[in-house]
Amino acid sequence: MPPVERTGALAEWLAAIRRLRADALMIGSEYDLTFFSEHRSAIEAQTGCKVIASPPEVVAIADDKVATAEFLRVNGLPYARTLAPESLAEATAWVKEIGYPFVLKPRSGTSARHVQVIRDRESLDYWFPRTSRPMLQEFLCEVAESIGGEFTCSTFRCADGSLRGPFVSRRTLRGGSSWMVEITDSSAVGELMLAIGNQLQSVGSLNVQLMLTERGPVPFEFNARFSGTTPIRAYFGFNEPEMAIRSYVLDERLDTPAIRRGFCMRYVEEIMLDEIPANTVPASLPAGVINRWF
Repeated sequence: MPPVERTGALAEWLAAIRRLRADALMIGSEYDLTFFSEHRSAIEAQTGCKVIASPPEVVAIADDKVATAEFLRVNGLPYARTLAPESLAEATAWVKEIGYPFVLKPRSGTSARHVQVIRDRESLDYWFPRTSRPMLQEFLCEVAESIGGEFTCSTFRCADGSLRGPFVSRRTLRGGSSWMVEITDSSAVGELMLAIGNQLQSVGSLNVQLMLTERGPVPFEFNARFSGTTPIRAYFGFNEPEMAIRSYVLDERLDTPAIRRGFCMRYVEEIMLDEIPANTVPASLPAGVINRWF
């Protein structure tokens, strides 16, 4: 399939959906989300395929971390102090107010790419002009608990507008992705997730990343899509792809998911084979156990 930004991409997607006779289209990439959000009505009308994507105004809030912070502030929810400076001089003036350290990052992005913790003026001078659409945000000091104070959580909005969840988990990161994930419970985090879910009219999955600080949980990123921890949530009872199909395609009313507590560890496995040339390795090696979600 062509990249969604290519001229004529919509026509090719429409043809492919008709050819596949697809019942649902679910988006897990932030790079494609705006395209399918904007063309959701046309795709559904011309193919009958349900597009599990939030409205453009919701996607715009989730895709812009400055807009995310402003949404939280306007709705009386915890937020991190944020600035989108037009110049290095404006950034420097703001730093005098909040002090070091703080976070410098692009307004849009994923997997912690190009995120810098700025601890001094020299680092600010170096990284600010090298950051696309830069924003500054207060450094959220996490409460030291278990594996850390960063959380990745989700709610799910059904076709009838009702919410399911929240799914609450604490995590550590490696390379910008969840590495160790503890499925846990926190009334403060759970209440905040429901407050966000009730205010932001998303479709299907809404993933929120937040930090547990001394002033309580503070969100700093929204993902209005299926996110990287979707299979972990599915394994522990919060199966968002299945809920999307049952609610939006089959028009079923969803029961309250039974979320189990637990712990997930992601890892890279290296297999060493002594004295074995590559051309003698079987073409198909066992790949472990593949979970069947349905």
